[in-house]
Amino acid sequence: MLPALRDLSRQAVAHALARVVALADDIAGGAKDPAEARVRAAAAACPGASWPVAVDGTAGNGHDTLFLARLVGEGGLVHAFDVQPEALARTAARLAAEGLEERAALHGRGHEELAAALGAHGGVSASPTRVAVGMFNLGFLPGSDRGVATRTDTTLAALDALLPLLAPGGLVSLHVYAGHPGGADEAAALDGRLAGLDWRMWRVARYEFANKPRNPERLLLVSRLPGPA
Repeated sequence: MLPALRDLSRQAVAHALARVVALADDIAGGAKDPAEARVRAAAAACPGASWPVAVDGTAGNGHDTLFLARLVGEGGLVHAFDVQPEALARTAARLAAEGLEERAALHGRGHEELAAALGAHGGVSASPTRVAVGMFNLGFLPGSDRGVATRTDTTLAALDALLPLLAPGGLVSLHVYAGHPGGADEAAALDGRLAGLDWRMWRVARYEFANKPRNPERLLLVSRLPGPA
């Protein structure tokens, strides 16, 4: 049986984060033992800040934020964004239930402001390659007002802000739902923007169920190459 798109997204994100950390280890080179290598890699990749850094562009009910908090480990940090207070409250409760609240910074602002938020929090803007992975679940918050949903303009702005911050080998996952009003336009706009990315630096893959009759969805995976193609 084929994996659900959500599972495929998580597999790709986990693999990419491990790859980014391994590349940072290579940069660290010369360490006497694995523990020292990790410390030197962290210093090389993001001096003065937590490492690795992940972004959840749509905190929602907190499932992906919690997944990323587990993934980044004790030294890492997840920046999670949502404009709805109830979404941030649910996310905070989910993190607290597992004692992982210190691994996440919750931002009550739109994901289009992520570059400013990360820069203000930890000086990410000082280095253009500080984010290991990012995740977005586009559409509306399940169990909430369906009139409050992600929008084409802010989603594209968030993507434009995040990609320059992505580390070599890093990845952004976008789970796109197109069945609600405005969803199809958002999906088409993302397809167009991502199709224009330079092949020498980026790889973009799209996964979808071709025979799903209702509530169409697709998964877009945007990977930054570790070096020249």
